[in-house]
Parts: sequence; C-alpha cells; structure tokens
Amino acid sequence: MEILAAQATALSLLPTADRHVWSLPDTDLAQAAHTRRKAAGVLERWRLPRATVDDAVLVVCELVTNAIRHGRSPVHIALHRGQGALTISVSDQGHVPFPTKGPELDLDLDLDLGVELGADPDHFGECGRGLSIVAALSQAHGYEGGDSTTFWARLHTHPTDHA
Repeated sequence: MEILAAQATALSLLPTADRHVWSLPDTDLAQAAHTRRKAAGVLERWRLPRATVDDAVLVVCELVTNAIRHGRSPVHIALHRGQGALTISVSDQGHVPFPTKGPELDLDLDLDLGVELGADPDHFGECGRGLSIVAALSQAHGYEGGDSTTFWARLHTHPTDHA
C-alpha cells in the first residue's frame, strides 16, 4: 500500500501544463539566482501579466533563500497556476518550528533569516524582511510543518487584480 501512495505522490509532482516542479541540487545561495531565472522563464511561458511575474519571482527568491539558509536539502520548488491564481510553494527538510496563528502563518512578523520572534528587524541590514515581503505581495500565504517544511504563497494572475 505504501508503494502505491509513493507512486501516486511521485506522479502528482510531474510537471503539467499548469504545474512546474523542480529541486535544487544543493543549498548554495547561488541557487537562489538560478531559481529566480528558472521561475521567470516558466511564468513568462505561461504568459502571466508582467506585474504577476515580477512579484512571483521575488516571492520565489525570498522563500528559496530562507529554505537554503534555514533548512536542509533537498529544497523543492513548485509553481501551480489555476483559477486566476498562482501558487508558489517551497519545501525543505526542516526549519526550526515556530508558532502559527490559525490556518495561515502570521507572515507579517519578521521571522525569516535569523530574526528572533518579537525582535525589531535591522532596517538597514540585509536580513529580516523576507517573509514580510511575501506577505505584502501575496493574497494568501502560509506554513505547513511536519517531516518537511513548506512555505507557500498565492498571487492573483489577472492583470486587473494587481494595482
């Protein structure tokens, strides 16, 4: 039975016209730039509005950078478009767990890149605003933990939905 479940999971990860999934070979921060270019290429092939592509590429980069800095490989990236929305998810093999609020994580807190809960971010530093950026650019976002950690964000894909 477990083999059938594993095969079904593997098949669900195969790219389709509306889904693109890939993994990073290692956790070198240079992979973030590679991922940004790859995501932009996929989203442009899907002919999404330029504003959506720009926002989505930034979200992908922020989530991948956090996974590389705080997780363990492999890191998996998934883009899925459907019903007027683009869902981005980035999974790794283990962030340090932290509390959530309801079904969605309160991503307005500066929880990424080593900033402690409740601490004020260094407004001139390089780190500490990634998840706040994700929250600002997405219509919905969240966190799922367990054996692996997945951060996800959903963006509208209609040109009229983006100011």
